[in-house]
Amino acid sequence: MKAPDPRLRIDGEFARLEEIPRAFLRGDTARAARGLIGAWIARRHEGHWYGARIVETEAYLGRDDPAAHSCGGRRTPRVEPMYRDGGHLYVYLVYGMHHCANVVTRTEGLAEAVLLRAAEGPAGTPEKLLSGPGRLCRALGITTAASGLALLTGGEVRLARGPDRPRAIRATPRIGVAYAGEAARWPLRFFDARSLAVSGPARLNRA
Repeated sequence: MKAPDPRLRIDGEFARLEEIPRAFLRGDTARAARGLIGAWIARRHEGHWYGARIVETEAYLGRDDPAAHSCGGRRTPRVEPMYRDGGHLYVYLVYGMHHCANVVTRTEGLAEAVLLRAAEGPAGTPEKLLSGPGRLCRALGITTAASGLALLTGGEVRLARGPDRPRAIRATPRIGVAYAGEAARWPLRFFDARSLAVSGPARLNRA
């Protein structure tokens, strides 16, 4: 992996976060995608923690979801991490340049996942630094080298929950999946409607 943006250092904040129960990630994927709004994605680099609060996600429902990489049971070396137990990381590359990070859900063999579309850095970081899946991975230095890592067992990349939960979570169809037919209209994109870091449309004004 690459070095994260130094503005994302959260050593003090990370100490106050709690690990997300694996049982939550083994459950319904759409529910997990909604529940990850407000959680933190963090990684350790040279003895320090860097991270951001997740504000936008999309759920991908495996075998029967035409928008999922595992649709129809597709199983390639790239997609293999999606088949692991809930709580692993699946990272893929698009257009040969943008990395996209996903949290694997359900139990081993079902190949469902939640795409992390956008996040907010600590106070003082630019609002759009992690706005979009490619920007999120670039700011945190996450690459395909991290695909398959466990997120809940003390590794270099962690998923955790803070004390505050968003009060204005909205759902819309996913972005950029017009090829998926009817599935393109499924309301599987979730976002914190008060966050200025959200990458897609339908954001509310901050209170």
